Amino acid sequence: MKLAHAILQTHRPEGKPRRNRAWYLRLMEAKPQLWDDALAEEIEQFAVEIARGAGKILAGHFGRQIQVEFKDEHERDPVTAADKETQEYLTAEIAKRFPDHGVLGEEGTKEEKESEELAKDILWVLDPLDGTTNYMNGLPVFASSIGVMYRGWPIAAAVYIPWPTGSDSKTEGGFVLHCRKGGGCFADDEPVSVYISDEPVPSRLIGVPGYFGVGQGFTGKLAGKAGEVRTTGSIAYELAMTARGVLQYAMFGAPRLWDMVGGALAVVEAGGVVMTRFRGEKAWHPMESLIPTWETKTPTMKELRNWMAPLVAGNPKVAPLIADNVKRRFSLKAQVKKATRPLRQRKKKPAEKPESKPEK
Repeated sequence: MKLAHAILQTHRPEGKPRRNRAWYLRLMEAKPQLWDDALAEEIEQFAVEIARGAGKILAGHFGRQIQVEFKDEHERDPVTAADKETQEYLTAEIAKRFPDHGVLGEEGTKEEKESEELAKDILWVLDPLDGTTNYMNGLPVFASSIGVMYRGWPIAAAVYIPWPTGSDSKTEGGFVLHCRKGGGCFADDEPVSVYISDEPVPSRLIGVPGYFGVGQGFTGKLAGKAGEVRTTGSIAYELAMTARGVLQYAMFGAPRLWDMVGGALAVVEAGGVVMTRFRGEKAWHPMESLIPTWETKTPTMKELRNWMAPLVAGNPKVAPLIADNVKRRFSLKAQVKKATRPLRQRKKKPAEKPESKPEK
């Protein structure tokens, strides 16, 4: 069957169309079901295929002189020709294979970034090169991330990771971490699992944002015992390392959808859990639908571009423990405000007026 539809098994209360709290909770607890499981498998396998293609493009440019532009005036958010070429490749391949699906890519045009078009039910979320600064500086710590959502529910993923491999590897110069909902997680053909422990192990690696002071960031028994800190500069890479058990857990302040959809599903399918909380929520909860209001109001592509939420990814015991012990004063907004204070002060500082000489 070439055309198949994904359905979300959620039932609205009969009678008045008013959505009450009980209906909303049922929506949050709903699970996405593909009545044609062959479609889910086809999406996963195709994602693996084009992730390998993306890896070849990135490997071809790596270590060579490459054109770089910056998205911001402070030149801290670079985009290279490799980012653009990889996204163009992925978008074109998806359009040929699944013309009815939507695509949300990080490197969108100005028109795409402002688009009020309603999102398609099945949406491919792409970060062609996560870790651009590492890449352009010759550090092979980056990822090309492909995540697929159905009405906000992650259903499939494939993430290319550069990695030392043997000559018999299916992925040149790396591996592709891939999964589909309920199907387990694999690095090429090898099953992978999150690191299993009842609590954080001080000698094991953890991933945290560069601005997070891990020594002062936790309360209680975790203070000073949270693990060995690593900051890689790539959210998708750290999620992949968490799914593979290299990192025992990883924390993220405010990733965008393209940073996390693929890697977050991989963590879950590798036996882990991803804790999050949406805007206005105080309590952390396991990741399910990333857009819980989709059934009542289809979001626009612009709204999806603005999505962000904190994440803690790890095994089912450690991730909730970490989320519950992060000090409440830790917030991305506060950290960014603190980090950019000198820049803002320089902008506000009035220009010095020349001293006026007394008239003779």
